[in-house]
Amino acid sequence: MSKSQTPPLGATEKMIIQLLQEDGRMATVEIARRLGISEPTVRKKLSQLLSDGTVSVRALANPADLGYEVSSFIGIATEWALLSSVAKSLRRFPFVENVSVTTGTYHIMLKANFETLSHMNDFLLKTLPEIEGIRDTYSFIILQNVKNTVLPLLESELPGPSGKE
Repeated sequence: MSKSQTPPLGATEKMIIQLLQEDGRMATVEIARRLGISEPTVRKKLSQLLSDGTVSVRALANPADLGYEVSSFIGIATEWALLSSVAKSLRRFPFVENVSVTTGTYHIMLKANFETLSHMNDFLLKTLPEIEGIRDTYSFIILQNVKNTVLPLLESELPGPSGKE
């Protein structure tokens, strides 16, 4: 089922996601206990969330702990006709954490983590200019991450007092 065909999430699915965001290793038995539903129901709903791509389970590590010396946001101005192909080509770099098409001065913003400042320099001055459609780049070295978290449920999406749909 494609994303456009995926039915909207119910309150139970959203609460499962919220609990997993708090503790990605939480057992389905514990999720069921907290939500007051059966463990097979949690397993079935979680399996569906995973298979349709709504959620994925992964470890979130601090780039510095993995040996990356420099993290940076990079704004990229592109030729409009090549915007999509530039964005797709940027996905191939394993040290690029995020690629987003944006409004404003930069057509694309990416977050990348580099082993060294020299590695960042080579990416900006040698690699990016080889990608057809890039007009200009603007880099912002991240000096300190003050907040790095997952998104909470919207207040309007929180279930009633019982915590059930």
